[in-house]
Amino acid sequence: MKTYPLIILLGTMLLSWAIGFYFISIITTPTIIIPLFDGFLWMSEYKGFLGLPLLFTVLTAPVAFYIFKNRQRLLRKKTWYTVFSASQLFWIATIAAQLKIIAFNLGICH
Repeated sequence: MKTYPLIILLGTMLLSWAIGFYFISIITTPTIIIPLFDGFLWMSEYKGFLGLPLLFTVLTAPVAFYIFKNRQRLLRKKTWYTVFSASQLFWIATIAAQLKIIAFNLGICH
């Protein structure tokens, strides 16, 4: 198994963190609005922009690094690529959620 899936995963992880920090520096309101399916949630800008990246970093990074470290001992390649695909799906969904929150708070989606 190659190392490029881990590099792609770390790239999307860093992209999500960069998006969060960038828009914290741009949006200067003390609270942001997070649109939900049936209402709205008011949060501080740090929790709103960096809450999801922190949650998924804590969940996906240790698992991905453990499986990457033990990739030679894995009997099936499907295990490594399944974990990579699931982690990548979480990060793409996180970036999409961040962009939705940002667009809503900038007034684009009102």
